[in-house]
Amino acid sequence: MARSSATPNSSSLSERPRVKVRVPLGWFWPLFWSGLMVGSGVMGIWAMTWLTRIPPLPDCEDVTVSSSDSNRLICAQTAMQTGSAKKLIHAIQLTTRFAESHPLHVETYPVLVESSERLLKKATEKMHEGDLATAVGWAGQIPLDTPLRQQAQAAIWNWQQEWKQGQAIENSVEQAIAARDWGVAEEGLQQLKLLSSDYWLSDRHNALKQAKQRESTAWAQIEQARGLANTGDPDNIGQALVIAQRVNLTSRAWNDAQDDIDRWSQNLLLYSFQRWELGDVEGAIAAVQKVPPDPNLAPEAQDLIKFSHANRLATEAQQDQPSYLQLFKLMEAIRAAEKIPVESTFYGAAQQSMQGWKADLEDLRTLQFASGVASLRQGWAYDYATQLAWSVDLERPRRLQAQTLIAHWENEVERIEDRPFLARANALARKSTIPALQAAIAEARNVALGRALRIEAQTAIADWLNQIEVIQDQPILNEANQLAADDKLREAVTVAQQIQDDRALYEQAQAMIQDWTHTIQVEEDSPILEEAKSLAYEGSLTAAINVAAQIAPGRALYNEARNAIGLWEAERAYIWAQEAEAARQQEAVRQPETDSPPPDDTAPPSSEPINQPPPPTSDNFPSE
Repeated sequence: MARSSATPNSSSLSERPRVKVRVPLGWFWPLFWSGLMVGSGVMGIWAMTWLTRIPPLPDCEDVTVSSSDSNRLICAQTAMQTGSAKKLIHAIQLTTRFAESHPLHVETYPVLVESSERLLKKATEKMHEGDLATAVGWAGQIPLDTPLRQQAQAAIWNWQQEWKQGQAIENSVEQAIAARDWGVAEEGLQQLKLLSSDYWLSDRHNALKQAKQRESTAWAQIEQARGLANTGDPDNIGQALVIAQRVNLTSRAWNDAQDDIDRWSQNLLLYSFQRWELGDVEGAIAAVQKVPPDPNLAPEAQDLIKFSHANRLATEAQQDQPSYLQLFKLMEAIRAAEKIPVESTFYGAAQQSMQGWKADLEDLRTLQFASGVASLRQGWAYDYATQLAWSVDLERPRRLQAQTLIAHWENEVERIEDRPFLARANALARKSTIPALQAAIAEARNVALGRALRIEAQTAIADWLNQIEVIQDQPILNEANQLAADDKLREAVTVAQQIQDDRALYEQAQAMIQDWTHTIQVEEDSPILEEAKSLAYEGSLTAAINVAAQIAPGRALYNEARNAIGLWEAERAYIWAQEAEAARQQEAVRQPETDSPPPDDTAPPSSEPINQPPPPTSDNFPSE
C-alpha cells in the first residue's frame, strides 16, 4: 500500500512543466545606463591615478656626470643625506657642472656647498684620528668653483705643516728616550701639547709618555739590580736577578737586562757548584733556586736547577693544612726529581730526597683523606679521622701536622659531647628566674675542666650568677630610689649601702650613693657658706673666714668655700696694710709734738677697728 501510494507522487513531480523567468523589458535600460556610468567612473579614476603618479626614482649607482640633469640632482641630494665621505664626494661630482645659467643651478648649488662643508668636516675628523693621507685626499675633492676651496687648501697646508712639526718632536723624544735623557724627553712631550691635532695631543703624547715611563722604570730597576750585584754577595745577586726579571719585556732596556741576568745567573751557578762540592747541599740549592730557567744552560746546571725546583716544591708542600695543592706540589717535586738522569752528579741526592718525598706523599694522602672524613662533622667521623692520623709514624715529617689535626678533632668531639649541656642550660636560663638560673648553672657545670667548651660554660655561668644577684638586689635599689624620691636621702643611702662590693649592682649603688651624699652635703653646708658670705658683705672678713672654714675637706662645697676664703683673706690683708700705713702717717705727724719713741713698724697691725674713714677701695668692706 505504501509503495503504490508513493509512485504516483514521484511521477507527477517529474512530469511537472518547467517555469521560465522573464525579466520585464522595463528594467533593461536603467541597468544598462547604471553600468555604463560605473565603468566610466572607474576608467576616469584609473586615468587620473596614472597621470598623477610619481615617476620612479633613478638608480643612483648607475647615475654619472653624463646622466640627465634631474637624475643627477636627485642622486646628489640623496647622497648628501647619507653622510658618508664616499657619497659626499659623489654628490660633489654630480653637482659641479651646472653653470649659473642652468635652470637647475639654484637647486644644485646649495647641494654642492653643503656637501663640500660636510666633506671638509669629515676630513678634519680624519686628520684628528691620525690619517693625514685620507684627510688630504678628501679635502682635495672640493672643487675650484666652491667657496670652501680656499678654506680646504688652507686646512691641508696647516695639517701638513703640523704633521711635520709633530714628527720632528716625536723623533726628538724617541732619541732622548734612547739616550736616557729624561729631561729632554719631557720637554718634547710638553711641546706636543702645543699642537692642535687630537692625534698629537692625545694619541702620540700618551704613547710617548708611556714609553718614557716604561724605559725610565726599566732602567731604574736595572741600576738597582746592578748595585746589588756589584757587591758580589750571593744573596744580593739573587735579589738582583729577581729585580731584573721584573723589567718590562717590551722595553728597550730588556736587552741590557737580559745580558745582566745571563751573567749573574752564571755567577750563581758557579757558586752553587762550589757549595755542592764542599758538601753544602742546602746552600747550593738555596743559591740555584734564584736562577731563572734557561734552556741554553749546560746539562749539569739544568739538573741542579731541576733538583732545586723539586726541593722548593717539597718545602712549600710542608706548609699549611693538608690540601690538594700540597698533594700536587709533592707530586710535581717527585716528577722533577725523576727527570734527573742517572749519569748526573745530582742523581744520588735526588733519589734519596725522592724516597722521603714519596713517604711524605703517602702520609699527606692519609691526612687529606682523614680531613675529608672529618669534614662530615659527626662524632664517628672525627673518631675515624683521628685513627687514620695516628697511623703517621713518629719519625715522619707529617707527624706534627697529624698531632695538630688530632688535637683539633678531639676538641670537636668534646664540643659535640658537651654542646647538649650548654643547650639545655641556655634553654633554662631564658626564663630569667632565680630557680631557672640556678638550674642552668648546675647544668653548665657538667662541662668538666679541660674540656673544649669549658671557657664558654664558665662565661655563661658568670653571666647567670650576675643575673641572680641583680634579681636579688634590685628590690634594695628600688627601695632606695623610692626613699630618695620622697626626699629621705639619708635613709636612701643607708638602704643602698646594704649592697656589698662583690655584688653585680655594687657600682650602680655606689654611684647613686655618691649622688645622694653630694645633695645632702650641699643642703647641710649651704647655710654655712651663705652665713659666711653675709658676714663678709657686712665687713666682718675674719668672722666670715672662720665660719667658711667649718666646711671640711671632701665635702661638696669645700672647693667653693676655699675659693671664697682665699678672696676674703686677700681683701683683709689689703685692708690691714692700708690701716698700718695710715697709722704710720699719723705717728709721724705726732712725733714732733711728743718725745715718745716712734712705733715699731714690725708689730702686726691691731685687729681692732681704727676710727678713721676706710680707703676708697674698701667701700663695701669696712675695716674691722
